[in-house]
Amino acid sequence: HFIEYDDDPSFIMSGAGDDQIRTKRPFWKYSISTNKEEGLITFQRKFCYPGRATHLQGIDWIRHCFISSPKKAFSDLFLPLDYPDSVGKEYMSYQLCDSIQGLCSYLRGVVSTSAVLTAAGVGQEDANAMSAAMTWALRDGLGMVGGLLFSYAASSLFDGYIKEWKLFADIINDVGLTLDMLAPYFSSHVLYVTSLATVCKVMCGISAGATKGSITQHFCKKGNMADLNAKESTQETLVSLIGMILGVSLANYLQKLEDKKTICSMSASSISWTIFNILTIFHVCINYIGVRLLHLKTLNTQRTSEAIAPMVAMAASAFNKKNDWVIGALSAIPPPNGISESLLGSVSFMLFPRQSRGLLLGARLSDVINLMTVEDVQEQLRSNHNYIICIDGKKCIYVALLVGTNEQDQLDAYIHAEIVKEILKTQQIDKKTALTIARVQMSILKSQGLSLSVFEEKGWNVKDRLYLGFARWRIEVAKPKDQ
Repeated sequence: HFIEYDDDPSFIMSGAGDDQIRTKRPFWKYSISTNKEEGLITFQRKFCYPGRATHLQGIDWIRHCFISSPKKAFSDLFLPLDYPDSVGKEYMSYQLCDSIQGLCSYLRGVVSTSAVLTAAGVGQEDANAMSAAMTWALRDGLGMVGGLLFSYAASSLFDGYIKEWKLFADIINDVGLTLDMLAPYFSSHVLYVTSLATVCKVMCGISAGATKGSITQHFCKKGNMADLNAKESTQETLVSLIGMILGVSLANYLQKLEDKKTICSMSASSISWTIFNILTIFHVCINYIGVRLLHLKTLNTQRTSEAIAPMVAMAASAFNKKNDWVIGALSAIPPPNGISESLLGSVSFMLFPRQSRGLLLGARLSDVINLMTVEDVQEQLRSNHNYIICIDGKKCIYVALLVGTNEQDQLDAYIHAEIVKEILKTQQIDKKTALTIARVQMSILKSQGLSLSVFEEKGWNVKDRLYLGFARWRIEVAKPKDQ
């Protein structure tokens, strides 16, 4: 006897016993026999249903054809192969939120497009087709120019702030759609309003496109990037089809309101704005929920700060104690799913690093040269660190990197700066003493094994690149030619 499954049941049951595996899904049962006279192999097969010893008959066959088979076809079309084992845990929840927000955007697009066409003069007797076409072309051209400027200014920040830019993309799209809705109210400035709306939409496209690949890579567990992209495309197609049907219905409803002029003491414009505002509020909320579901494994500034917070607190408070705190400090580093960073704090640091966290990473030589004496610089260089740390009068910490700094050096510099900041915050001591204590504590942590591998063991992705927000400036110490 042989049993044939349409998929490997051992993966589906995730370690279940053999008895459970054999009753997981329908299978074909083969009975093979040999005809000794003719030397031929013959077989009989029966289609068996889970938990039943006999082949399918009657209601079982109907259940398989009309419930199990369509369910499997739907799964094969819209879900990755070997789901859920081939993707991250939050995949389904995030994709559901992403599909809902896409549907909201589609419906609002129907409403806002109607407003833009009205602003362009559609339906007016004195409207000029060539004038509308020129306005449309100029709007698109200004949008392209704005997109180029935005890409130049923001492209270096996309990798380090994926969740923040994903949320930004959806919010700026809301702004663009709102401007489209406002266009009919600025008949003498339609070009400027619609152009600004187009710039917002271009910014949305750039931000969403830049973050999409990183989010897909985050969900990928078995090298199935192509499959995930294909299934996301089919999901978007399904959402677009549903949006098209609902959009046509919504457009017909609004057109009927236009013909009737008023309904329940409300104008058609008021009802359009009401629908638009409700969908926008829901769109923002569902996007925020979706972004919060992501537990990215890359280390950016905010996630690193949250991950090292217990270790930094121990180092700052244990400077006059024995070194037995180090093991507990290293083990206190949480895994990615134990981090829930503040998006507002992350955005604040991205835009205003000095004001939000009191840190300037990758400072220029001109920023630190007046804050240190020659002896201070020589002392830090003797510590064999590839970075220099100093503090200004307002207790803002400057970190300057030397030439040849690698990812490990950047992580060390960030942790070192955070320890200095925590000591200044919790201890009543002067800046020079704080720098000395932090240098000692950092040396102890390094001697006990603090490295990128500690974070990798916790599940963090530190193999490719760290996104700690360091600027590109590097300093090289050069001796005079006569020495």
